[in-house]
Amino acid sequence: MTVTIYDVAREARVSMATVSRVVNGNQNVKAETKNKVNEVIKRLNYRPNAVARGLASKKTTTVGVIIPDISNIYYSQLARGLEDIATMYKYHSIISNSDNDPEKEKKFLITY
Repeated sequence: MTVTIYDVAREARVSMATVSRVVNGNQNVKAETKNKVNEVIKRLNYRPNAVARGLASKKTTTVGVIIPDISNIYYSQLARGLEDIATMYKYHSIISNSDNDPEKEKKFLITY
């Protein structure tokens, strides 16, 4: 089961906003509270959800690419280069192969 910010807040007996402030490094949290929240985060092995963070902040560190034919050496090298650069800048990538099918490309665009 995935541990949520709600689980951490409930266990630490603080608000979700307080957990969020601790996770985001906000200095407006008492040291005692910060320690308690961090202890619960560690014990529950909480990992912030990147998608949820992106929705909340209206920005994301995800780059999506639709490749027409991943078996084509040009496109596979392009995908590899994209992944390397994304990783260098601490971004995540989603690479989808469309098999040169416009309908698949539309589906990927709607999905992501």
